[in-house]
This record gives sequence, C-alpha cells and structure tokens, in this order.
Amino acid sequence: MEQGGRNAGRRVGGEVGNFASGGSDGVWCWNNPSTPIPEALMLNLRGLNAQHKKREIAPEIARCPRCRTSSPRNEIRSRFFWEPNLLQPTVVELRVGCYLCPECPQGKRWFTTLPPEFQTNQQYSLRAQEMVVELVRTHKLSLEAAAEVGRSMLHLDKLHPSTVLCWLRDAGNAVDTEERRRALVETFSGQMAVDEVYDGGWYQLKATDPLNDVELLWKLGEGSPSKEDIRRFFLELKVIGFMPKLVVTDGSKLYPEVIEDVWPDAKHQRCVFHFIKQINADLLKAFRAAYDTMPKPPKRKRGRPKKRGRPRKDKEKRANRRKVRAARYLLLRRESRPGERARFTDKERAALDGAMDLCPPLRILRRFVVQLHELFGPTTDSHELATTRRQTILSDPEFAATKGLSNALEWLRDDDLFERLTRYLDFDNADKTSNHVERENRELRKRQKGHYRIRSRRSMCALLDLLTVRKPVPQHPRQLRPRQQPDTETQEVLRAA
Repeated sequence: MEQGGRNAGRRVGGEVGNFASGGSDGVWCWNNPSTPIPEALMLNLRGLNAQHKKREIAPEIARCPRCRTSSPRNEIRSRFFWEPNLLQPTVVELRVGCYLCPECPQGKRWFTTLPPEFQTNQQYSLRAQEMVVELVRTHKLSLEAAAEVGRSMLHLDKLHPSTVLCWLRDAGNAVDTEERRRALVETFSGQMAVDEVYDGGWYQLKATDPLNDVELLWKLGEGSPSKEDIRRFFLELKVIGFMPKLVVTDGSKLYPEVIEDVWPDAKHQRCVFHFIKQINADLLKAFRAAYDTMPKPPKRKRGRPKKRGRPRKDKEKRANRRKVRAARYLLLRRESRPGERARFTDKERAALDGAMDLCPPLRILRRFVVQLHELFGPTTDSHELATTRRQTILSDPEFAATKGLSNALEWLRDDDLFERLTRYLDFDNADKTSNHVERENRELRKRQKGHYRIRSRRSMCALLDLLTVRKPVPQHPRQLRPRQQPDTETQEVLRAA
C-alpha cells in the first residue's frame, strides 16, 4: 500500500479531480468528471484496518451552486476521508450525489454535494487539518512532531510532515488580513511599538499595539532593513489607517527621522529598558574598576608554604574577592516597588551588603543604580520631577568622580535624548518600553529553531499570518490617555523640591 506523503495528502480517497467551492450549502463543483482515474493514484481506504463510518448525502434534486437551478441527480459516488479519533483509526465514507446542471455551459455543469466539514480535495477532513495545524500554531510543535502526534494520538496513520506543511501554508493563506486590519484600526489605542529582528538571511519588521496586546502589521525582507524599508513600512501602516500619538522604538538610528516624516504629529518614545540596559553595560565596567581597587593576594612562591597551621592572608583576600565578584549582578538589580514581591531574598541582600562592605566604591555605584531606576520609575509622574531627579544625578560629585560612569552621565546630559526617554510622561498609561513588540518578534525566531522546514518565504509568511491572528481583536480596547498637567501651585512645590 502506498505510504502517505505530500502527494498522498492531496489525493482524494478513491477519486482524483479538480474540485472548486460552490457556496455555503455544501454543494461542490467537479470540472472533469469524464477523466479516468489512474489506478496508481488511488489510495484505497476501504482496505485499511480502520473503523469505517458511512454517511449518505444524495437527494434526488439539488440546486446548482452557480445559477441555483434545480438539477437531477446523475449518479452516486463514494468519497473517503480520514477523521481524527483518539481510540482507533477512523475512515468516513460519504455517499454523495453527482449532478448535471441543465442551464450551465458545457464543462461547468458537474457538481456534487458535500458537507462543509469535508469540502476539501484532500483525503483528510477539515477538522483533522485544523487540529494538526493548531499543534504547530498554538502548541509550538515542529512539523515532524505534529505529524507524529497526528499518527500516534489522532490515528491519522498516513500523515506526513510535508502534508502538515501544506496545511500550514493553506491556513496562512486563508487568513483574512484585510478584515482584521480594519478591525484593528477601529480599536487602535494610539500607541505603537516597532522593532526589527534578524533570522539568518531574513529580517522581520513588526508593529504592535502594546496597550491592547495585538499585532498590527509585519514585513519580511532579506538582508538588513534600510531607512527606505522603514519608510515604506510606516507608509503602509498610514495607508491602512493607523495614526499613532506615540511610537516607541529601541535606540536604532533607523526610526527617529522616518517617524518625524511620516507622522509629524506623533511623539517618539525611546525605549527606557534598552537605555538602562546600555547603561548597565557601562556599570559592569565601573564594577571592574572598583573591583580592581581591592587588595590582591600575592602570587604564591614555589614549594611548601612555611608556618603551617596559621591562617593565610592570601586565602582570605581571595575569598573576599570571590564574594564581591559573585554580587556583581545583584548590584544592578532595582529595588522592589510598592505592591511588588521582594526582588531580593534575605541571602541576596546580605551578599550585596557584604560586597559593599568589602569594596566601598560599590556603594556609589549602587546609589547611582537606585537613583536611575527612581528617575524612570512609577513615582516620577511629571516632567518637572523627572528633570529634578535627573539634575540630582548629574550634580552629584561622587558620580562625576567615579571611573566608569562618564558615558552614563553624558547620555543623561543629552537634552534631546532625555526628552525622547520621557515622552511617556505625557500620558497616564503609556508603555515606556518596546518589550511588547520584541516578545512578538522573538516568537518567530524561537519557532525557527524547531521548524527547520519553515525556511522559504512562502512558509514563513504563512506562519507569520497565523501567529498574527492568534490573539483576538480586543472587545473592550484601551486608549492612550493624556496626562493631566499639575496646577501652578504643585509645579512651584516641585521646582522648590
């Protein structure tokens, strides 16, 4: 018996023909009824060791799907389909009527009756196809793993990974992207997050609505994106109808100029998370400079050490340096905010305090970290307070004298950069990071590690479409809310503080 494969997945059980959909009443057209069926292409599902179910849909008269003319039945034929079943392999035999429309032109008269769940030219029911595609889309299985689950658990005994790939492409092509985009324009919050991700020779641009947790649009290209690629991407978003009030991106130089050209009224928010991550890289260099100020144990001489039994100073120095080095990442961790779970355990807090006792310069770095997170934290709820806290950091003489903080202080002095970092303060509920779009972008890259067959543009586009619609359009969308400016008295108090 023939093994199931890509070609076998497209064979009709016992029949091969060109079928076309004929409407919502379960009537299908078959354009080549007189073509003989080669015996080599027939997959005889009758002879399989499987449970057989029979169903007959063959009325004497049926309406033509094209002209709605009542047509007499010409004959009855059998169609066979695999059905998913957790207990045993199952084959459904459909006895369908074949009809000849008296009004349609020659060559377009033939049609058959099929229920909606079997309107396919493959040997698997649509329910089986949808279940297997969901294994890939929702449960993140590879094509090979999805085919194996289909064979072992759903008892689709002839299912092959290449057939699953065909179904995945068909499901992606069936996504109504235009209708979804129209719905997303109506529910758009006003904030847009944009980012790019690279995967081998491909790049992917994606725009999302972080407040409503949905994807708006994606673009797939080869190589690396240029400013013109970004401009075309933004113009496509604009043509669809997206007019953002706030656009958040990382520190890439591709975006600021293009955002100003395409959406002159939109504000550009520089991702705070990426900015702090950039500063943390310099803080690790500052940690290394402070670490190097600790006493270093002398190099041991060759031979047996003298005065055995006494504690050795070099061992104590080495132990102290290990303790300080082990706390380098605790130094960069922010403090807990009200209502959050503790970000330090008692053991971690003791380790950090011990490291700062052994290496006093670390106290200056820790104070800088705390003030930096306070500057961009939830307690900073106005531009005036942000400016005050920024000036406190810049005017601190210990920060200015600390080796390794010069770059961070220089970035904070940049007025244009600081203005883009604090755009979110103009709104009550704006997202100040581009983490949402990054998470959505990384989803494809994670899938590619297991989906080795999904490397062609066609397959990647199908998967991207399926991932885009995995989250429904929000029924109660959130909107970006402008922040109410404090009154004059409050502003004067903030300035005095």
